[in-house]
Amino acid sequence: MRHSISGLTDLLHRLGFSYKLTTAVPCQADAAKQTAFVADTLAPLLAAAEAGEAVVYFADAAHPTPNTRATHVWTETGKERPLLTVSGRERVNLNAALNAHCPRQVYLDETDCVNAQSTQRLYEKLLTAHPDGPLQVICDNARYYKNKALLAWLADKRLFQVFLPPYSPNLNLIERLWKFLRQKIINTAFYRTKGQFKTAVLDFFNRLPEFGQELASRLTLKFHIIDSHTTL
Repeated sequence: MRHSISGLTDLLHRLGFSYKLTTAVPCQADAAKQTAFVADTLAPLLAAAEAGEAVVYFADAAHPTPNTRATHVWTETGKERPLLTVSGRERVNLNAALNAHCPRQVYLDETDCVNAQSTQRLYEKLLTAHPDGPLQVICDNARYYKNKALLAWLADKRLFQVFLPPYSPNLNLIERLWKFLRQKIINTAFYRTKGQFKTAVLDFFNRLPEFGQELASRLTLKFHIIDSHTTL
């Protein structure tokens, strides 16, 4: 039996399928380690934060660039649809932390280089914002989080780093904020200069209250487990 393209499309829709981009998954992701981390480490920390016994942040760095991303558009057959682009690899370097129970509360260090010094400045902001009680910061295994000077500085502080299992960006809540930033600011406009782009990116953080409902729906404390061994 032969089917037309439109017929197959209608059939797939009826079967509950939709046409969308694939999702990149780290090939080293380990479901067992992720599941254990969520149950044994993350869940108790979030429960303590909800009870007011601690404050939990998710930390990560991002390096957005103003490069235009090509996509599909409807255009007249036989004609091109020009898309303005910029050259170069200039980027904005962001080191940030997001409050697990208040996603509009984000502290940011915009810097020339994300490193241990930038991370210390970010942590100092967190300590100032929360003068009492322990601070738990969920972070990945980037080198600057394990820098000897930074660890020595943290030795007598109320701030504790909690390291995610390797290759687990799906368990870092702030990754969803970076995706939201791309959707709202980076992928929706053309910036001719780095200055224009940087201004728009930094202004995004001033506008977080404006995105309150959208952030609340995206930054829930539900985490998807990824297992690269069963991903086709």
